[in-house]
Amino acid sequence: MKFKASLAILGEFFEITCIMAAVIVLCYIFVGQLLEVSGESMFPTFKDKEQLVAEKLSLSYKPPVRGEVVIFEHPTQKGELIIKRIIGMPGERITIKNGDVYINDNILDEPYLADGTKTEGNITIKDDAEFIIPEDNYVLMGDNRGKSTDSRYWGTINIDNMVGRGLFVYFPLKNFRILIDN
Repeated sequence: MKFKASLAILGEFFEITCIMAAVIVLCYIFVGQLLEVSGESMFPTFKDKEQLVAEKLSLSYKPPVRGEVVIFEHPTQKGELIIKRIIGMPGERITIKNGDVYINDNILDEPYLADGTKTEGNITIKDDAEFIIPEDNYVLMGDNRGKSTDSRYWGTINIDNMVGRGLFVYFPLKNFRILIDN
């Protein structure tokens, strides 16, 4: 009798473990993803080795907005995910001049940049040259402009290549913070 009770308990434990594992896998695939920041391209917003959660669901029903931090597949290194900030939206005209970013001829207010940060153009988005963002595409840049390879180098990112939005930083615990305002 004790053997049957032990087997029943073991069976229930196994069943609960399988259900929990399935829920975790489904959440990872469809809801959120754990990521580690690598490098200094998003400093001061993110530090190297900080870990965050990206949520994946909202991009399917709520388009990204300027200023949001998004995770996407690197355009030249398939399978690698990177994190940048949305600077330009579909259909907008972006120009970099005198170290500042202009959207439709208006200077972009960028409070997330460190004091004294200057933006320089590069291969795709050049200094003093207007760049028109194609439909369903976004211009993404790192907050540490001098150490960021971003849309200025490899162009726009299609919304279909975006994986999710930065949700919160969870490690190290002393740096815990929520990233989404609304």
